[in-house]
This record gives sequence, C-alpha cells and structure tokens, in this order.
Amino acid sequence: MFKFLIASALLCFSIVATAELGNGGRTNIDVYYESLCPDSRNFLVNQLAPQWKTLSTFVNLRLIPFGKASFTRSSSGAGWSFNCQHGPAECNGNILHACGIKYSKDSTQALSFASCLMRAPTSGAECAELAGMDFTPIDACHKSVEGQNLVQVHGVETLSLQPTLTFVPWVVYDKVFDDTKQWSSLSNVRSVACSHSGFNAPACLSNGL
Repeated sequence: MFKFLIASALLCFSIVATAELGNGGRTNIDVYYESLCPDSRNFLVNQLAPQWKTLSTFVNLRLIPFGKASFTRSSSGAGWSFNCQHGPAECNGNILHACGIKYSKDSTQALSFASCLMRAPTSGAECAELAGMDFTPIDACHKSVEGQNLVQVHGVETLSLQPTLTFVPWVVYDKVFDDTKQWSSLSNVRSVACSHSGFNAPACLSNGL
C-alpha cells in the first residue's frame, strides 16, 4: 500500500511538472510584431535570435506579423488592403514576413528569415538564402493574393487578442497574456521563458538559472 501511494504521488508530480511546461513539456511563445517597428526589430534581432539556440530546446515559437495594422477587402473583391502603423512599406514587409514564415520548415528557419529582414527589410532573396530557404515560393506568395490572405488571417487573430494589443511586439506565453512577462521579455526573454517554465527546462538548469 505504501509503495502504491509513493508511485501515485510521483505520477501526480510528473503530471503537474509537465503541465507547468505548457504543451508536451514545452512553452509556447507567440510574438505579435510589425516588420518596420523599431521595438520589434530590437526584440527579434537582439533578444529572440541570439537566444534561440537555447530557447528552441523548450520553446514552441509563433511569429505573427501584423501589429497595429488594419485591413479592408480590396475594391476588386479579391485580396485585401492594409493600413499599417509605419506606412505602406510596412504592409508590404508584413506580407513578405508572413510568406517566409509559411514556407519555412520550422521555427528556427522562420526566425532566421524574419530577423534578417528586420535588419535588411528589402533583402528577401538574401535573407531566404541565409536561412536555407527557396525564395521562389516566398516571392510568388509575396506578390499575390496568397500573401494578403496570410496577413489578413494574422490580423483577425491579432485584433481578437484579449487583452487588446497596445504595444508592439506583444509577447504571449501559453496563450495567456501577462503584463510583467511582456515587458520583461523585451530585455531578457530567456530569463522570462525559463521562469515561466518553472526552471524545469534542461537548458535553464544547465545554464544555472
């Protein structure tokens, strides 16, 4: 009977520990951003990308380019028109980011492409090559209704966020927005991600966090 109770306790502990780490023992991070936003650039280039080798061991990352934009159905009835915080070039950039994300094989490739574009917004082909991607489908997507549809879907998701997005980038852990984690992530995303996971992620433990 005693052995049964010990086994049951260990099983419960295992279930709780897994739950603390989000989906399948991993933390989900959703980043809502804009292609020409300086704060978005700083976060992707100086936080996410440099820390991704560690974060990727326990984080599932989603990049959602849209931010404080809006959209309307185009006058032709096919595709969408966008109004973006930093002008038409940002709307165009959001579409390029969305197409690259769609045609990436994983989060590592998507982040490599996106962070490169944040540094060089018009260098789609070069960023695709750097990320090990074929630029042909990305370019075709970018120049067609396909890319517009991708960003419109991002827009529907972004505009339905609760609480409402008020700053870009908007960083959400496991589908629950936390104001403290949002602001702390902008300067130390690895520490916040590790803290959110309960420091149970091997990468956090091995780095003495």
